[in-house]
Amino acid sequence: MPNYSKKPVLTNSDEEYLMLIEVSEEFERQKIDKTAREKSGNPAEIVLRNRLIRRNLNLSLIPDVTIQGSKIKNDLLLLKSGVDPNQKTYLSNQVKMVIEVKNNSVGGKTLENGKQQDPSKVMRVKFNELEATTNVRNFAVVVLSEMLLPHRDPYRWRFKEDMIGKENCKVFTLVARQFYPPGGLYIKSNIEDMLQKGQMKKTGEFLALINYLKCL
Repeated sequence: MPNYSKKPVLTNSDEEYLMLIEVSEEFERQKIDKTAREKSGNPAEIVLRNRLIRRNLNLSLIPDVTIQGSKIKNDLLLLKSGVDPNQKTYLSNQVKMVIEVKNNSVGGKTLENGKQQDPSKVMRVKFNELEATTNVRNFAVVVLSEMLLPHRDPYRWRFKEDMIGKENCKVFTLVARQFYPPGGLYIKSNIEDMLQKGQMKKTGEFLALINYLKCL
């Protein structure tokens, strides 16, 4: 895992910070408009989609999209050029990549033995099934922020490429932070407070994500 403690401190002009703020604002908006999530997806999904579309990437616009041959619902699909992004189901030859979007990772449900599911292993099962039932071979998990500081004690349930165990799957974490704030990451003042105290680092993985998607 990279040593995120050596990364630059996040500033209020960084796009990654603006994305965290937009997620908190979208969360508040969806508390009022109960149909917004059904129409456009969860806050992190909406914000990431909008940012990537500005880079002329063709992304699915409807939440919970599927690929023909599979019933699995997906956050975002990176589509080939010219494909209509307003469909609910796509042919596998229209899709370049399946993208899962998380505001942050959390431990999975508690199993009968009392242990929590590792979210990376849950994602591996999902991607393996998609790969087996469709011809899509590329996958990514995008996490807006994760508790990766200090470097010696990263969050146990963070998404890890080696635990997902797929050569064709990449994990991108856009912001590394020191802790999970009381009340959660959807509270705008929490994000602003962590920024003011210098408790978040810019990983550089948002630019890496954009370059990766453009090269597919």
